[in-house]
Amino acid sequence: MPGLYSAEVLESAHKLLKEIMKVQQGETVAITADTGSDWQVIEATVQAAKLLKAKPLLLWYPMPPHVGKAADPYLPMKPLEAALKNADVWVEFNKSWLLYSTPWDRVMEQGTVRYICLVGMDSEMLVRTIGRINIPKLLEFQALLAEITRESRKMRITTPAGTDVEFENDPERPIFTEGDVKGPGDYMLVGQVDWAPIEETINGAIVFDGSVWPPQELGILKNPIVLEVENGTVTKIRGGWEAKRFERWLKSFNDPNMFRIAHLSYGCNPGAKLTGNILEDERVWGVVEWGLGNQAESFKGKVGSAKSHTDGICLNATVKGDGGYILKDGEYVHPKLKKLVEDLIDSTTV
Repeated sequence: MPGLYSAEVLESAHKLLKEIMKVQQGETVAITADTGSDWQVIEATVQAAKLLKAKPLLLWYPMPPHVGKAADPYLPMKPLEAALKNADVWVEFNKSWLLYSTPWDRVMEQGTVRYICLVGMDSEMLVRTIGRINIPKLLEFQALLAEITRESRKMRITTPAGTDVEFENDPERPIFTEGDVKGPGDYMLVGQVDWAPIEETINGAIVFDGSVWPPQELGILKNPIVLEVENGTVTKIRGGWEAKRFERWLKSFNDPNMFRIAHLSYGCNPGAKLTGNILEDERVWGVVEWGLGNQAESFKGKVGSAKSHTDGICLNATVKGDGGYILKDGEYVHPKLKKLVEDLIDSTTV
């Protein structure tokens, strides 16, 4: 019997390669995956590449116990790097991601590959977050959301769980509208707008009440994890067993940069839902996500390299900028966004 939504999965993979990654005839499409990846998604993407008359290459290996540079000792480094450097497009489906690993750094430094991070993508998520989404409308919404944020020098974020944090933005730093692929570079799943505030201005409390990953033991949270932040650095972590496990994991790297705020983002994919898969959780409508640890050079921030990276979700966020409220209790309320929100929701077939 065919896999769940097999026709829709192939259609969604084709949409990913054609509409988002803009794959052209004759291009090499490298697909990385590990033993934690969804095989139906991998197979559908290989088929979609063939339908576009591209040349798919699958790189598959056992799942490392860590992500980022902490995964380096478990990777087939030289052949992996060589293959990826010679690809035109790289789609990452790894469960333990290569993002921020040494091979990833070197491929991105070369500046010739269009890379997209789809870590842990499963078949249902592919259909929900790409196949049934009006991609042009979502990209239009993200562009306007980024513009509104760029115009806000000072911002404050609060949530019902207790987040209350303030910071300033640097107008010279980029704000990324994920999934908007325009040539070589690193891209993420559509439905997210992210940036790095001025690190030393980030002060207050960040409360993760949605999910956190990694470490592997976490995912959807039963109890909130409270981070006290001073000048962009986490100085104290409070909560139950999940908070203790999170703090122990951060300390295990013996790297002070693991406690620094690397970036934050809005979630705005109408098809995303909280599942424990951080890739999707970051894009749930109306959440705010914070990343700690390694900071990609593309953010043009001050954190730099770290041994790993983790992300946490704050639900039902309220975000206030210089021009007033952007998000309020998890809903986009800025006047400039109202019509686009209606059009985007109406055109979503989830």
